[in-house]
Amino acid sequence: MNVCFLNKSKIKNLMEILLEYGRVFASMEAEIASNRNSGSRIFIRELQKDQIGDYRVPGFRAFDTFKSFVLPIRSCVADYPSENWTDIKGTEERKVLFGLKACDLVSFSILDKVFLEDPDFIDPFYKKRRESLILVSSDCMYSRDSCFCNLLGYTPFPKAGFDINISEINGGYLIESGSEVGSEILQELSLPEVKENQIAERNKARKKVTEELEKRNAVFAKAFSKSDILASKTFDSDVGWDLGSTCVSCGACTNVCPVCYCFTLFDREGKKKEQYKRYMVWDSCQFKGFSQMAGGMNPRFSHMDQFKNRFYHKFFRFFERYKTYKCTGCGRCIDNCLGDIDMREVLAGAYSEKVK
Repeated sequence: MNVCFLNKSKIKNLMEILLEYGRVFASMEAEIASNRNSGSRIFIRELQKDQIGDYRVPGFRAFDTFKSFVLPIRSCVADYPSENWTDIKGTEERKVLFGLKACDLVSFSILDKVFLEDPDFIDPFYKKRRESLILVSSDCMYSRDSCFCNLLGYTPFPKAGFDINISEINGGYLIESGSEVGSEILQELSLPEVKENQIAERNKARKKVTEELEKRNAVFAKAFSKSDILASKTFDSDVGWDLGSTCVSCGACTNVCPVCYCFTLFDREGKKKEQYKRYMVWDSCQFKGFSQMAGGMNPRFSHMDQFKNRFYHKFFRFFERYKTYKCTGCGRCIDNCLGDIDMREVLAGAYSEKVK
């Protein structure tokens, strides 16, 4: 991996080169107003050429996720009937995703386990979209109350999975390549080598944010030490799960979760006679109809069973198969919950009942 220094005034040069590789979708600050709150938020938007000069790398993750670039909210997966079996043709246009944080990169690695690396099935749609992406990540310069990536064993700065990573320091950024295409882009920039004091400055900033996270989340450490066992042992009891009583089954938590991938299929008539299209759309385990079977049978009929199942899958079933938790600790579910439910507090409540 090559590390170089990019002067802050030269960030425009990097963005211009990235635009030559494909459309750039970047996390950027925008003013919002709503009934709940107003102010500045970080959202993912397509970067236009006339925005390059004013662009600033955000120090925190986006409010929304990059998941839709590999798993669109709605996508056509089949046309039928057809006399011939036809493989998927064509390629996805290349896109550059800019401003991913460590939790976003982790989410792609988790999704890869399901859709690319599982020996039972490789999803051709996911594969094409994933291979079309260039990932430009950046360090978190600060954390917020909902962040808990450290409880899952992750850090607020990327370690792997990026093509380029950006770390902000005084006067500019440290640019690190993580792939061949990343090295290619750095060569085009012709940047000076990094100095030892600049590396030290970056490491100091990383340490500060990490310590902030550890201090804030120390009270939840025990509950997350063996989350798989906790979710498994407490699933059959409602004791300790009372925080779920404020859940309204809106599905916001699964929609903003960067690693929730549940979907459903539905058919619509095509333009030609007796032709139909099959679509895949996002679904949510928090909806009552999600687990309903033929004849009206529903093994998770009660509201609390639906609520607990999300934790059961994230921290037990997924871990049982892939040896990693299906959670990045990004905290988006906490920020978006209408019932003000904090995942950390839920697991801590279940833990406190288990050890009694």
